[in-house]
Amino acid sequence: MNRIALLLLLLIGAFSMRAQTTETTGKEIVFVNEFKGSGNLEGSTIRNNIIEGLIDAKRLIVKDLKSDAQFQAEMTKRAADASVSEEEYGFTVLRNMNARWVIAGTITHVEAVRKKYSDGSYYYDAAINVSANIIDVASGTITETKTITTEGNALIDLTGIGKETTIGNTEEEAIANASKVLKNKAKSFAEGCFPLKGTILEVASEKKGKAEEVYISLGETSGVKKGDIFDVFEQRVIAGRNSRKKIGELKVKAVEGDDISLCNVTKEGKVILEKIQALEENQSLSIESRSKSNGSIISL
Repeated sequence: MNRIALLLLLLIGAFSMRAQTTETTGKEIVFVNEFKGSGNLEGSTIRNNIIEGLIDAKRLIVKDLKSDAQFQAEMTKRAADASVSEEEYGFTVLRNMNARWVIAGTITHVEAVRKKYSDGSYYYDAAINVSANIIDVASGTITETKTITTEGNALIDLTGIGKETTIGNTEEEAIANASKVLKNKAKSFAEGCFPLKGTILEVASEKKGKAEEVYISLGETSGVKKGDIFDVFEQRVIAGRNSRKKIGELKVKAVEGDDISLCNVTKEGKVILEKIQALEENQSLSIESRSKSNGSIISL
């Protein structure tokens, strides 16, 4: 079978996969690849906690590349044409599965250091660093690299229920605790790197020619929380090119359902109201969540 025929077969075979697109869920699909340095139990636990953290963020449809049955089944067909590289073939499969991103990582640092309490007893403080590459499936290129780190989470009070800590009475306990901390750091990583995207549904209240409150198309299912900030954009076409212009800001007042939240208009209420009133049928203003800064996420 030649290369073109093989790729056509993949497209036909994947047609049914496209039935559930990101448009129906409002979320992009990300596959998590194997991490370098995760071949042992310790590394595997670190990777699994990162996957759980990505899922907890509710920003993405998260899938494990090495265990996804659909992906692995398609990859077994590669032997039919050795002229297609494994990497190229893999990206073709991912595109057909409507994947948007791949996260590939390297566990760069795992260490537990012995330290002393003021009373003379000893404990261990662990640190874990993971270098995470965000890969655009469409182009197959790395768009961003960040380090997810547990640094800054050594809490001396081990009795506090629910508190994050990277310390323990043994090296193993400290590393296990730090691995759990990494789960929340991965959640922050997702919130910072993958903004939520939606639309303004309607104006909830207005005063003196200004929009005061609006409903948006995102809610509990997308992990929206009270206090989240969204930028408002007007979509335009200029000289045949798509363009968007920021025209205002929103702040979530209340999450009222799976896919609806009430927001206060914090900037440019007059402009937002005028733009909404001028929209034609089936048009809307788009919104995008503001990136959350986090001291444990380091851009490289």
